Amino acid sequence: MPEEFKAKLANMPDAKRMAVAIYGESIASYRYGLLAEKASSEAHKKIFESMRREELEHQSALEELARKNFPDDDFVLTSKDKELVIVGTRLLELKDEASFHKAMKFLHDTELRTSAFYQAMHELMPAGEIGRILQEMSDECIEHAASLLKIKPA
Repeated sequence: MPEEFKAKLANMPDAKRMAVAIYGESIASYRYGLLAEKASSEAHKKIFESMRREELEHQSALEELARKNFPDDDFVLTSKDKELVIVGTRLLELKDEASFHKAMKFLHDTELRTSAFYQAMHELMPAGEIGRILQEMSDECIEHAASLLKIKPA
């Protein structure tokens, strides 16, 4: 999948790639925040809240990199741009065991997609601080994906 992303990102300015990544992190934090609110157990609430905080940290790190490296660039993202990192609904349900498993699988797949997006960005963008952070974020997405499938319904 990184090759798919590389093809889509090849002609996109670095600053716009960062804008897409920031958007993705904002949606991820939103989703995990909603799941924390809907959680039926305190353990689930803590897991999802922790993941929400991590996504907010990612968003802040990307925003800082964008301010530092692309201070004069500004973009309006199209739906095609947004689909690079987000697919499906923003709202996930946890009302029963089936919907819980569906939500975890959906988030798992989204984390893997985001990891591939960051890996492609890492390969296309400057090395140094940006490259290091993108690689770390790609790795963290893989960790999130693995942990999501281990969460059992309450």
